[in-house]
This record gives sequence, structure tokens and C-alpha cells, in this order.
Amino acid sequence: MAASGSIIDRIIAINGEESDRYVAADSARRRHWAKHPTGFAALKCMDGRVHVPTMTQTAIGLVKPFRAIGGRFELWWPAFAKRMWNWVKAVRDRGDRCVVLVTYHYSASNPHLGCAGWNHDTAAARAHAERLAAGFDRVFGEQVTAMVTGVETDRDILTLHGTHGDVSGAHLIGKSDGAAQAELAAAFPRMDDRALADCMPFLIGNAAHVAAVTEHPRKVSALDHDERVIAIGHGFDYWVAHRNVAVIVNDVDPNLDVPIETAARILERNLVTAVADDDVLLLASVPYSTHGIERALAIERARGLNGFAQLVIRNRNPKLVDTGRLHALVGITFERTKRLEVIESSVVR
Repeated sequence: MAASGSIIDRIIAINGEESDRYVAADSARRRHWAKHPTGFAALKCMDGRVHVPTMTQTAIGLVKPFRAIGGRFELWWPAFAKRMWNWVKAVRDRGDRCVVLVTYHYSASNPHLGCAGWNHDTAAARAHAERLAAGFDRVFGEQVTAMVTGVETDRDILTLHGTHGDVSGAHLIGKSDGAAQAELAAAFPRMDDRALADCMPFLIGNAAHVAAVTEHPRKVSALDHDERVIAIGHGFDYWVAHRNVAVIVNDVDPNLDVPIETAARILERNLVTAVADDDVLLLASVPYSTHGIERALAIERARGLNGFAQLVIRNRNPKLVDTGRLHALVGITFERTKRLEVIESSVVR
């Protein structure tokens, strides 16, 4: 994220552009859901390199995002359990199926470019994803299909791990939609035809994206973390669409101090190679749908998250504060447009 104007101005500009894109894509989302009504959610690491819309060449807003350090969700987390159940219930109440992508990520070229949340231990990350998927099966039964999904961040390859084999975007390059769906059906023999068909736009899009990245490989420097923002709250995936801009900390984690400390450590490291005027940002934002009390509560939550995060960073990452390059922005996001409303900003001291 090269410097051009203040970090706050850049984030506001990104939000404005992505909000416009989100609103403009409303008809595309409606067309997609008319043909592919299955509800999709993705459980992901807070890593800014993991961004499903980019990896699948699909419209922002088709997949419900959930973020936690290393993707280390637990179904017993009260806030996570409530949000997940609310999403499942909303999808099921309209008569549609639910698919949850339980992801872990890694680098094929260098283990140390993998998931810092798991100390770059891909086997442990995948094992947790498999346990979490089993928990979904145990709790939700046939209401939810949980698919363990590997994300290779060098080329953005998605690999769905089925009971009878794996299916990846890289493997599907050049194959017809029919052949690709047949392979997915063979790997997931218990998945119903509707959900199988509704997975295909994401897999076919990933195949096209991987082909493009393979033809024009990223620079080695682009494979590692290069984020400049800690985004704390939720709803960011719908507008922080630029790859590797933000480390996203979802507020469902009951041990919220841990991902904040990790995210701050990532930004502190990234500042070492940044140009002198390329600062970093702590962005706290919460979405709201209606004015009045809901909006007022969103402001209180955003302010509270900002205050808590600043306290953690001052205590555990004091060198980042001492740089004088850490800014804070408190905002709220209007759910229907994803437009950020700035409440207050400051330099963290």
C-alpha cells in the first residue's frame, strides 16, 4: 500500500470507491442469488492476503465473512455462535441451503509466508479446520455443509477437501463447467445437487484467477504481509477489498487482546520497510442498519473497541506507539451501502 496522502485519507478514499462498487453490484448479486440461492459463509484468518471475492472473481457481498486470528474459531464463543446461528437461521428461513467454507492458509513457496496465527504450522491449522467442520456437522446437522478449504496465498488457490478427494481451482483450469461439477460431486458425494451447482461460480472464478496469477506471477515482496491497517470490528471484508491492505480483527473473539497484539506486531514489522511518510492505522468500525438506537450503539461499540485496542497496543507493542506513525480512526458503516462514517480520529500516543 504505497503512500499517497495520509493513511486516513487513503482509507476513506478506498471506502468511497468500494462503497460505490458495492452499491453498483447490487443487481449482479441479485442475479447471482436468483440462479444460485445457497447461502455461503467463510471462516478465515485475519490475514489481509485472504480475500475470497478477489480469489474467486465474484461480487463483494456474496459470501458472509468471519475473521479470527489463524481462523481459530470455536463454536462455543458466545458472540460467534450467536452471529453464526442468526446467519444460518436467516438463510434457512428463506428456504435455502447453507455452505460454510472453513479455511486455513499457507504458502507453497515458503513456510514462513504461511499463517503466523499458527506459527506457520499448516498441519495444525488444517487439523483445527477439520475439527471445526466436524463441530458444524455435530451442531447443525444437514442444515449446514461445512467444507474444509485450503488457501494457498502465493497463487490464491482454493482447495476444497472432500470426503472422497480434493478439488482445487488450479486443477480445474481449462475444464468445462460440467466436468468441474462432476469432480466436485465425486469429492462430496453427500452434498445435494443444488449446493453443488451453487459452488461452481466460486470454483470456476478461482480457476480463472489462478490462471491469471500464474501467467503474471506476483513479486516475491507481494507474497508476504504488507498491511498498513488494523481493522477491528466487523463488516470490513465488504469494502476493504484491496488485497493485503488490512489485518482484520473480528470482535467475536473472547480473547480479543491476542489478535490485536499479533496485528500490531505485523504492522510494526511492515513499517521497517515502509517509506518515511507511509503511516499505519487502527480502524475501529461497526456496521448499523437503522438510525436511532442501533446507530448510537454502533458508535459506542466502535469507540469502545478503539479504546481497548489502544490500551493493548500501548501495553504490549509500545515500540509501535513510539514511532508516532500509528493513527486511530473511529467510524461506523451503513450496512446497505458499506459507506464509512467518520466519528473521530487521532494519533495514538
